[in-house]
Amino acid sequence: MKLKLIISTYLFMLLWHNSLAQQNKMSLEQVLDLAQTKSLDAFLQKNMFQARQWEYKSYLADRLPNLSLGMTPFDYNRSFVSRYNSVNNQDEFKEQQSLYSYARMSLSQNLSFTGGTIYVDSDFGRLQNYGDTDSRSYTTTPVRIGLIQPLFAYNEQKWMSKLAPLKFAKAKKEYISNTQVINLKAIELFFNQVLASLNEQIASTNKKNSSLLYDIGKKRFEIAAIKESELLNLELNVLQANIELVKSEKLLQQACFDLNLFLDIDKEFVHKLILPENISNLSIDAGLAMDLALKNNPLLLEEKQNQIQAEMEVEKTKKESRFQATLNASYGLNQQAESLKSAYEKPLDQQKVKFSVEIPLLDWGKRRGKYKMALSDSEVIRLQAKQREMDFAQEVSQKVIDFNLQKSLVDNSKRAAIVAQKSYDVNLQLFKDGKLTVLELDDALRKQSAAQKDYLNHLKDYWLYYYSIQQYTLYDFRAKTELEKLFETRLREM
Repeated sequence: MKLKLIISTYLFMLLWHNSLAQQNKMSLEQVLDLAQTKSLDAFLQKNMFQARQWEYKSYLADRLPNLSLGMTPFDYNRSFVSRYNSVNNQDEFKEQQSLYSYARMSLSQNLSFTGGTIYVDSDFGRLQNYGDTDSRSYTTTPVRIGLIQPLFAYNEQKWMSKLAPLKFAKAKKEYISNTQVINLKAIELFFNQVLASLNEQIASTNKKNSSLLYDIGKKRFEIAAIKESELLNLELNVLQANIELVKSEKLLQQACFDLNLFLDIDKEFVHKLILPENISNLSIDAGLAMDLALKNNPLLLEEKQNQIQAEMEVEKTKKESRFQATLNASYGLNQQAESLKSAYEKPLDQQKVKFSVEIPLLDWGKRRGKYKMALSDSEVIRLQAKQREMDFAQEVSQKVIDFNLQKSLVDNSKRAAIVAQKSYDVNLQLFKDGKLTVLELDDALRKQSAAQKDYLNHLKDYWLYYYSIQQYTLYDFRAKTELEKLFETRLREM
């Protein structure tokens, strides 16, 4: 029993120690998760999307019936006005005092297919006169239905019904795309710290080795086994190693600070990073990536939006260059009386019809010029959109090619780093045995450092290529799913 207890206690302490050791370590996936939830960039993108979301909600609200109440509780007027005196046959000034009150309830609905507005309203008015002729009267319109309809005019509501849903769809895709930009920034900062940490380790190792080699060199110089120039070179290596160590420590601190600041976490939290070396044999189909990019990327939705706006401007200038006509018609019930009750009894018909026309006669070609300019702008936008689509397709294709080739570069550079490390270890031992010159050892050291840095840079490029393609396509090729589906819950919560 005691042996089992000792073994259990030992295993528990071992696991506890390992968990503590992992607390200050963070993988790339953990860094990306933090970047999406805690970084200032993520907060900014979220608020920018929410602004576009409220803009779309305002558009939807404009398409619904609008109920409003307008009131003038009192409008008091005391002034002298000109009046005709029929007895004296002359105009004279009389003092007038009046109090007017008014209220109107209106229910209106915009008609997007015609550009007009239909409404139903009811109003009430009260007029109180003071002075020599004290009187009170009421006027009411219990119900009235009306239509305000521009004829042969530019219909902004029709175009907004095309633009608003497109702009909101683009805003959603832009938000998801911008989160991938955050991933790319996080990867840059992650590998900046990894590279800085590697440089610091290399510099620390170089300092230790250069000091050891210098001590060996001094002993060999005493027995004339090496030249003075070689000894001086070894001493120079020690000094340079000390300088490089200080510089690398400073750069590592800055890299750690930059990453922690970006993630908005405690500066001591992310001190060690776990290298994302476990890459899969994923190969992305270029045709599938292109189809997804053309379907999902917000850049192409923006081009479509620009084209619709250009077409809208063409129609607007075309319609405005012609005559403008408006029909305003209403039918209701109306009554006036000296008491409120009587004002609602036996209302009379009220009909109003107004047709107005404005015809441009002479504008020196101003309207025609605007129309031609809008046509030219529309054609320019169409051609620019075509060119951007071609450039975009080429960029996506190149990124897919780069990614599919990158795994081979990562594997080869990793193998090269292992070989370079073994080569340096062998050469170091040969130097200690007196079978290698200082210059040959320095060359092995440079190759070892370069191979390690090449491996990290190729690994960094692998993840940058992957998340760049994910940004273009808004598709997770590892999970084989649309990013919009992954973001649905987050978007609904906003």
